Amino acid sequence: MDVLAQIKADHDNVKSLFAKYKAASGSEKTSLAQTLISEMKAHSAAEDASIYADYSKFGLNAASNKQEHAEINKLVAGASASDDAAVTKAVTTFISHSDEEESQQWPAIKATLSAGESDALAKQFVNAKKSVA
Repeated sequence: MDVLAQIKADHDNVKSLFAKYKAASGSEKTSLAQTLISEMKAHSAAEDASIYADYSKFGLNAASNKQEHAEINKLVAGASASDDAAVTKAVTTFISHSDEEESQQWPAIKATLSAGESDALAKQFVNAKKSVA
């Protein structure tokens, strides 16, 4: 498994769910909001438990990422599935964070991450996500 592919799939899933959320109404919108909230919580916990655990080995500092996750989790914790503004703020913050990760941090990770390390981190990521979901 490739840890960055797993994380990218999560990022893309949230973006796809958000597009559906923006187009939805009524109970479908509420259901999508609940799914988005759950997905963002699980994703943040999984990254914290896997790839961020030793970010320094990639020449990166995970402190700002963890701070952004804390901000997203705070937004999510305060978001009711029926509160469009809160859900939108949480998701747009998540998307901004994920875009920054992919464009600014992943090149350093790709340059130093072996296939074996990627596989081990991917398993940690998937298992951590399952334990939260």
